[in-house]
Amino acid sequence: MRDKLSKLGKGPLEKYAKFVAHHAIIVLAIFLLFSLFMGYQASLMGTAGTTQKAMLPEDIEVINTFELIADQFAGSFVTSTIVVETEPRYAKSDEIRDVRDPEVLRYVDVLAERAKLVYGVVSAESAADVIKEANDGRIPGSLRSVKSLLENNEMTEQRISNYISDDYSLTVVRLNMLSDVNAEEVVEELREVITIEKPQGVSVEISGGPVIEVTMQELVGETMGMTSFVSFALIILLLIIVFASIKYGLIPLLTIVFGVIWAFGTLVLVGFEITPATSGVMAMIMGIGIDFGIQVTKRFRYELQQTSGTFDQNDPYRNREEAMVNTISNVLYPMTITTIAAAVGFKCLALGQLPMMADMGTMMATGVVFCMVAALTVVPAVLVLLTRKGKKEKRKDGTK
Repeated sequence: MRDKLSKLGKGPLEKYAKFVAHHAIIVLAIFLLFSLFMGYQASLMGTAGTTQKAMLPEDIEVINTFELIADQFAGSFVTSTIVVETEPRYAKSDEIRDVRDPEVLRYVDVLAERAKLVYGVVSAESAADVIKEANDGRIPGSLRSVKSLLENNEMTEQRISNYISDDYSLTVVRLNMLSDVNAEEVVEELREVITIEKPQGVSVEISGGPVIEVTMQELVGETMGMTSFVSFALIILLLIIVFASIKYGLIPLLTIVFGVIWAFGTLVLVGFEITPATSGVMAMIMGIGIDFGIQVTKRFRYELQQTSGTFDQNDPYRNREEAMVNTISNVLYPMTITTIAAAVGFKCLALGQLPMMADMGTMMATGVVFCMVAALTVVPAVLVLLTRKGKKEKRKDGTK
């Protein structure tokens, strides 16, 4: 079958290899322009957190029920929390050590009122609300007064335990939020809310579903950048060692550089986003796709050595044409089979019911396919172009 495939493709492959050998700059120019467009698209790829809803199929009953309830009771199922904690820096300082202190209660009251102004926040509740309800809408002027109020009102003391820890070192402001708001915008505004001046000796943070989602998005970008950089650096080092040449060690990298750019640009065009589950896909694509560049580069060097004994004065690039024809003829079949097998295997991840696994399979399959395309287009053009700048071939008699 391989022989038949080679015979059928010999004419087109030979024409393509000759075109690359004679017009390498044109080939590179075409794909560089294409890469600029796809690179711009890839730069637009957004990141998204992974919610429980996104982890499950859309048509599953639990999701349908969730959406039904969310439509009827908007904002009831998305919550965030502003946490205020005592954090004295010195043992014998005058810093606050009890969150029942009126200064802290007034602070959390201000936080709650400011949080209510954030679009998407339905309500904000704190210990200050409980104290004000039990004291005619006012917060007492001293810690002793607050303690007395709680000691004399058992119900108030019981209610306030929902907002203050048992050791009085931590208090919370509970926020109820709409479920369909932009999490990034809401969290950004809440981060501004907690920047207001706070009492000495306390710290403040925010947490909850939307905050965790946005934090995961931020970590996704950091993770993808770090893993990609480390993978790329290690691949460079390995290739230079394997080829014992900086030039031929770097050329195979074009496979994953262009392949990844084209793949991610295409994925953006069809609406994909990076999630925590898929943040490591780029590194995996690099690990698989680099093999295509190595095959083409190694085979071309071998074929070039086999044809280096001949020299045609009328066509000084003939040996490169022959080397490229033989290279593409020999690597096309195994690379095609490898790509098909990998793409089918990755796409099989979609057979399950988890959307994130299906997305991962699609992204990896796309990356592998484009890496093969890059290995058969950009890499041959660069190999021929750089080889032209090398030493001239010697005649059979050894003269130049």
